[in-house]
Amino acid sequence: MKSIVIIFALLIGYSSEAQQFVAKAGKAHFFSATSMENIEATTTTAVCALNTTNKKIVVKIRNTSFKFKDGLMQEHFNENYIESDKYEYSSLDAVIVENIDFTKDGVYDVTLKGTLDIHGVKVDREIKGKLIIQNGAPVNGAAKFDVKLADHKIKIPSLLGANIAEVIPVDVDFNFEKYQK
Repeated sequence: MKSIVIIFALLIGYSSEAQQFVAKAGKAHFFSATSMENIEATTTTAVCALNTTNKKIVVKIRNTSFKFKDGLMQEHFNENYIESDKYEYSSLDAVIVENIDFTKDGVYDVTLKGTLDIHGVKVDREIKGKLIIQNGAPVNGAAKFDVKLADHKIKIPSLLGANIAEVIPVDVDFNFEKYQK
């Protein structure tokens, strides 16, 4: 875990003046609702790094970290759909579009503009979210967005088409702390 955080610090541009924040135990959740069956999974090991100087944000999630209520669903997710052996991580590499005073407390609507990489397919995205700043520092970031499976070349066999939604709602939640070398 520490090595991932250090890599993120390098990716988002570490300098002595930069204000770096990291979330080491972020939550990512998705829910596929269909008339046949609901599929839901959560991970609490997503990692997110935020550089308030250049507004860069990087998220990385180990695909096998998602936990399902049913072991067979988890197996199918990893082996047949996400192909976790080939595509170990999903990620977001983005910047915050809005000009935010990261030292001013408040709840800010933000737009993340960047690349979402799922199943080895990179898609340019704009994702709406919220950033909470308390005591002059980011403490929480959250977002809800949809992932269209076809955009990431995730194939659903026709036999299972009624069991899996074509568009999956995703929500993420990160609690930040100041990055310490």
